[in-house]
Amino acid sequence: MTTEHKITADGAAAVAPACHWIPVDAKTPRGVSMWLINKCSNVAQKGQYQGGETFFDHWFPLPTFRKAPNAKT
Repeated sequence: MTTEHKITADGAAAVAPACHWIPVDAKTPRGVSMWLINKCSNVAQKGQYQGGETFFDHWFPLPTFRKAPNAKT
C-alpha cells in the first residue's frame, strides 16, 4: 500500500490515488473498528460493521503507525 498522496483539483482534499474503498460483502470483518462509507451520500465514519448494515456500502481498514527503524516494540 502506498502513502503517496495528491491534492484534488479543487483543493478540497488530500487523497491517496492508489488506495481504494473496499465494497462491503460477506468477507467484510465484523465487530472491529474500521472506516465505513456510503458512496452515494459521501458520509464516512469510524465504526464497527456488524453485518446486515444497509447504509454503509464500502469499508477500509484503519491505518497504523510505521515502526521506527530502531524501535524495541
